[in-house]
Amino acid sequence: MSKKNLNLRWSDLDPNFHLRHSSYYDLAAQERIEILNEYGITIDLMKTENVGPVLFKEQCEFKREIHLNSKIHIITKLLKMKHDGSFWVIQHEFLAEDNTLHALIKVEGAWINTIKRRLARPVPDAIFSGLDKFPKADDFEFV
Repeated sequence: MSKKNLNLRWSDLDPNFHLRHSSYYDLAAQERIEILNEYGITIDLMKTENVGPVLFKEQCEFKREIHLNSKIHIITKLLKMKHDGSFWVIQHEFLAEDNTLHALIKVEGAWINTIKRRLARPVPDAIFSGLDKFPKADDFEFV
């Protein structure tokens, strides 16, 4: 799993002074891209291979409010993946210092060929190699 402390900004808040719903999605997306980059799936590689991540489903369960001064970290892990890396499910947990769950995001996605605008199959080797290094859940499964 990957763990990162979050730095919340004033612009992340809504009129009720807690984290605005779309900020959760933005923070999770940024964390996914940073992890992909860490494991070699950089923007330059995606441009070279003409592929990019595409989401089919993104859902969030909001459990507890997060405020501007909240000490929150995000844990990101790969839950499921096809053997060829063509489909995957990633989970993000937004946790307080005491590990109280504040939100849970799950995304289901794949790789799109950015020229053909179709799913990328087969997934380029360099993309699969990086995705295979992505931190996996204890109950990770191939689908």
